[in-house]
This record gives sequence, structure tokens and C-alpha cells, in this order.
Amino acid sequence: MTKWDVVVVGAGQAGCAAAWDLAAAGQRVLVLSRPAGQGKPCAGGVTAKTLNRYRFSIAPVVREVVSTLWVGRFPAGSQALQAASPFCVMTERAELDAFCRQQAQEQGASFAETRGIQTLRQDGRSVTLTTREGERFQASAVIAADGAHSPVRKLLGECRYGGAVAIEGCVPREQLSWYPGMTLDFAAIKGGYGWLFPKGDHVNVGLYVWRQGIASPGREQLDRYSQQQLGVRPSGVQGYPLGTWLPLARLCQGRILFAGDAAGCTEALLGEGIYGAVLSGQLAAQAILAGQLASYSGWLAGWREEMATVEQLARLFYPLMPLSTRMLQGNLGETLVEGFARGLTLGQCKRRWRGASMVGG
Repeated sequence: MTKWDVVVVGAGQAGCAAAWDLAAAGQRVLVLSRPAGQGKPCAGGVTAKTLNRYRFSIAPVVREVVSTLWVGRFPAGSQALQAASPFCVMTERAELDAFCRQQAQEQGASFAETRGIQTLRQDGRSVTLTTREGERFQASAVIAADGAHSPVRKLLGECRYGGAVAIEGCVPREQLSWYPGMTLDFAAIKGGYGWLFPKGDHVNVGLYVWRQGIASPGREQLDRYSQQQLGVRPSGVQGYPLGTWLPLARLCQGRILFAGDAAGCTEALLGEGIYGAVLSGQLAAQAILAGQLASYSGWLAGWREEMATVEQLARLFYPLMPLSTRMLQGNLGETLVEGFARGLTLGQCKRRWRGASMVGG
């Protein structure tokens, strides 16, 4: 058995963010990750507010810089929302995760691959994990950043929450007759939208549903949407859940903290999860470094409140189509992209829009 100050389960955005901060502070950190080639599917859009949270530049893995968003109610035409400065960059999730992992390793974090955690036991001073390979690790604290299905949460007997769901694939650029900008096609699927994300040598195409049970996006639906928009079926199709349950989730159990999708840190309206992952990973590391594990939930309270607000917006926005889409194509959408370019959250953009509307009224 090897001993560490902290073991992080999961090497995605939350896990790498936590590992970077912990290692930079001199902690002995082990990150347990899935085998190579089993990365998380993700549309890969990184907002300005997320860029502001990274401890380093991700410029080496940026494929596109975005200052125009095309929005519409599918299958009608889209309208361009133009920001004065970029509000988002496009990345490939596997490349982004590998780059962030490299940054954490350069700070001194160690990484090991495992097919999964077999057992988990904790007492008042430490947590002991046993992997499926039979290896045992002990640490004073564990950060579970192991995704929406969170095997760690399951081992602890925690309840499972229902979140959002998405499916995506890729179309090589050489197969395209035209190259789209960043596009959100609302009502391409019930309770959600279709997306086109340009990535240089290909376009990422997908469908998002804000709450499981409203619709079940499958290969047939994605193929139909891609054929209508791009004239070709996508390859490399993968479906995945997104954790949008932060307002309901228990974030700390003993010496184990949950972060990223395992904590439900993805916002429900559009399904953006990278910001919440980086934020929660950094705050979990902060709580450990301060020796105040129980304070983690309180430090994440602001984002929890934001997620509750955004969920309310989703409950209103999707049933009110096409009215809500027309609003998005107008002043509301303009306020959003300008706010995103300034590094604001959805909730902050909403407050700016309401304030401007009241003044205008």
C-alpha cells in the first residue's frame, strides 16, 4: 500500500484542476485515471470565464476562437449574435484533458491508470482505496472527480441523481460542402437543442436534452440532424450523461469531496460543464489545503445558487419555445454573448439583461 496526502479519482477537468493546486502547494498527490483511450466525450467549448480560472494558458490546444454565435429554432434559419471580443474557444476534450494533465504533472502530481475502484474505506484520519487491479492507496483526503456515474458515490451508498444527457459525433471538414460557425439549433430535439461546433479539421455535431426523460437522443436522431444541417452522417458517435444536480447533491462525506460532474456542477440550460468542473476542483483543493473539508460545501454555495437559478431558467425556456428563442435572437442573446465575452456566468448575464430591460422600460 502506498500513502499520499491526497488521492484524486478522475483525470478530467475537475481532477486536473484540483491536482494542479494541490501539487503546486507541495502536497503529495496521486490521480487515478481511466486507461488511455477512455476519455470523456465532451463538445469541448471553453468559455471566457473558464479561461480566467485556469492557472495556465490553454492556447496550445485551442482549435477555434469564437466571437459569433448562430442561434435559431430548428429547422428555421439561424441568426448571428456578435460579441465585441471572443466569448469561447473550441477544443478537443481529449487534447484539453491531456494538456491539463501535463500541467499538473509539471507541478509534481503523479498519475496512475486503473480500470476502477473496487473498495473504499475511511476512518477519522484517512481513506483507503483498492483498485480492480488489487493496488491499495491511502490518503488523508480523496477528491471524487469521477464523472456523472461516479463509482465512488456508488461505493459510498449515495443516491443517484437524474441530470441532462447528450450525444455527439464528428464530421471531417473535407466531407463538408460548407463550414459552419458555432451554432445552437433549439428544438432540434424536444427539451433541448442541436449544436455545430467548428474544430478546424472537423465539425463536432450533437444533441442536448436538459433533463433525462424528456427525450432520449439516439443515433438515428443525431444522424437526421447532421444530415439536415451538414449533409452527412457523423462518425465516432458517443452518448453521455451530464451532472446537473448540484443544488441537490451532498458534496462531502467524511474525508471524501465530490467535484465536477460527480458533484453535479454542470449548468442545466445549455449543458456547459467545464467551468463548474474547474471551479469545484480548485475549491476542493482549497478546502483540503486549509484543513477545512467541511467548508467545501459552503465555498461552493455561490455556484450552487447559480445552478439553481439556471435550472429555473431551463424549466421556463424550453417549454416557452418559440417565444424564448425569438427573445434569444434579440436583446437577450446580445446581452448573453457580450456577458460571456466579459467572463460572466449565465446568472450574471440574466441579471444584467433584467436590469437593462427595467431601465429601458
